[in-house]
Amino acid sequence: MLFSFLLTLVSGSSLMILVLTISLLFIGAENVLYDIQGTDASVFAPYRRFLAGRCADRCPPPLLYASCLCLLIIFLFIPMGSFPQFVETEGDFIAIVFLLLAAQGLYIRGMKAFSGEIYQSFDPRELFVLSKFAVTLIAAGGMLSWYALNRGMPGSIFSLETFTATSLWTVTGIWGKAGSIIFLLLLSAVSPSRGVTKTRIVDNVQIPEIFDAIRSTLAPAMIVSLFFPVRLGLSFGFIGFRMFLVDFISFWIRVMLVQIILVPLSGRGFSKVKQIVPERLGHLPEIVVGASGIFFFMLDLYI
Repeated sequence: MLFSFLLTLVSGSSLMILVLTISLLFIGAENVLYDIQGTDASVFAPYRRFLAGRCADRCPPPLLYASCLCLLIIFLFIPMGSFPQFVETEGDFIAIVFLLLAAQGLYIRGMKAFSGEIYQSFDPRELFVLSKFAVTLIAAGGMLSWYALNRGMPGSIFSLETFTATSLWTVTGIWGKAGSIIFLLLLSAVSPSRGVTKTRIVDNVQIPEIFDAIRSTLAPAMIVSLFFPVRLGLSFGFIGFRMFLVDFISFWIRVMLVQIILVPLSGRGFSKVKQIVPERLGHLPEIVVGASGIFFFMLDLYI
């Protein structure tokens, strides 16, 4: 039993390290494509900084490390290609929301103690971007769970694996597909990406950039699991290791495309709409779009 626990611990840690590496590469790609200013801005620069980063007199508080760990743990609930979830519970969506809110609280407290300069540079919207995504996930995930329950989709209704195993596009009618598109665009628009124009590094300590990298990849990974559950390896007739490898690589290619193309485009689209909305009604576009998605799914169920 001890050996099984140690093996699970090592496997989970290895997966989180792999996800961290991929996230740093993706944020490096963003630096290049969108001209994010910083030290040695290139695709591999964030990963090199991660390997070379050291803290001497000014080490980040444990709260910052804990915030990054909370985000990495969420990836254990996300199926990746043909690989099932590393951790599966009866309430995956609930656990993910809890971890999102915990990561945000830990990061704000930790950064306030670590660097007043960075903390003061935060835009108020950036401070609460994870909670905004969590609230959106509650609404969209709750509706999708209700839909899965009433459609009799196999699996736990609160699990991402349910929507990976049975694609929404195959069980929804025209109204449900419209609702799926709306939720896809909404989750992309509120994705907790960086929202900054330069990398954040303090005294060769890269923890703020690591946090930005992980949270920028998190929503795209969930979006791919929910709305783009393609299994190329199985389609090509592969089995065993080749199937898992092809599907895993395909999964992360789709995540990269969502992160560097769909998320920025959706964010800009919502920003333009917000410019014509009074400031006191700043969240109205997201509320209207989210309500429209729920409405379409209800039409698909009951009409």
